Parts: sequence; structure tokens; C-alpha cells
Amino acid sequence: MTAVHRLRDTAPLLGFALLLLTPGVAIRCGLIPFDMRFEALLIVSALCVGLVAAAGYNSAELGLRAPFVARHWQMCGIVTAGALAAIYLEAQLFTTGREQPDWMKFAPFYVLVSSPLQELVCRVIPKLITDKLRLSSAKYMFFSAASFSLMHLAYGDALLLANTFFVGLAWAAAYQATRNVWPVAASHAAVGTFAFWLGVA
Repeated sequence: MTAVHRLRDTAPLLGFALLLLTPGVAIRCGLIPFDMRFEALLIVSALCVGLVAAAGYNSAELGLRAPFVARHWQMCGIVTAGALAAIYLEAQLFTTGREQPDWMKFAPFYVLVSSPLQELVCRVIPKLITDKLRLSSAKYMFFSAASFSLMHLAYGDALLLANTFFVGLAWAAAYQATRNVWPVAASHAAVGTFAFWLGVA
């Protein structure tokens, strides 16, 4: 395979990664205020989902129409319990001093909008890309976790980047096994809300 062919084959991966990097880099460079991070990520996420929809993928392929299967929710429940325990332990060891969000505004947005969107962007879309490129499940999980970590670059926090990478691996494994975005999004909402409450996100 020539270098041109390799570049062409990896272009979707690189383009997607660059798109996710854009808000974080812009915020770190002072081009976008830090307080606008959620709006910036929302715009990028909506753009990603819009591009996928324009490419012709249907709701079933996006993991939105998977049938209810109890073991899917049980699997994500186990992932959630493990992540909550790890976050609680981390909160006892490290102090970040982050302020609490305005829960009346933040909670509905985070649970109903942000978490499902992030799962579509960081779990579903990487799966579509890696399947098209015929990459292994391990490479999908790594790409998914790295994508999720990159979305948090705006915080400039190495520990948060590591946290999001490792929990991203767990959620990628769950999505790989279930192809159902809803239990993974529910896990994300629970874990993220707990992390914000403890001040580690």
C-alpha cells in the first residue's frame, strides 16, 4: 500500500480527531472563553451527527433503535458501578477545587443532551469509521477512548484526560458488545454527574 493510499484510508480518522480537537485547542489558545466549552462541544457534536446523518446512516446503525435487552443494561450497570467507585476514590486522594455547576440548569442539559450526544460522537461514530476501515475491535476501543479524551482537552487537566480515556475504554467495550447507545449514555450521565458533584470533572 502506497503512502497516498494509507493517507486516504486514514483520512476519516484524522479528520474526525481534528474536528474534536478544535474546541479544546481554541479554548486553550484563548480564542474561545472557557465558559463557552459546552456550547463549543455541542456545536462540534451536532456537526458530527449531522455529517453522519447526511451520509445516510439510519437510527438503527447509530445504535438508537436497539431493542431492550436486560443484559445490555446490566453490563453498563457494572461499568457504572466500577467507574463511580474509582471516581470516589480519586476524589479522596486529589483536590481540584472546581466549582459546582448550577444544577437546575446543568443537570437536564447534561443528562438529556450532552451525555447522549457525546456517546453518539465518541462511541457510535468511531465504530462506524473503524468498521468501514475494517479495523479490529481493540483499535476501535482505543480510537473511541482517545476521541472522548480529546473532547476534554479544554480543561488542560492531565488527570481528567487520563480519566476520560480509561472510562472511554470501558464504554467503548460496552458499546462494542451491545451496539445500543442508550445504556451507555445512561452510564455516562450517571458517572459524569457524580464526577461533577465530587468536583473531579
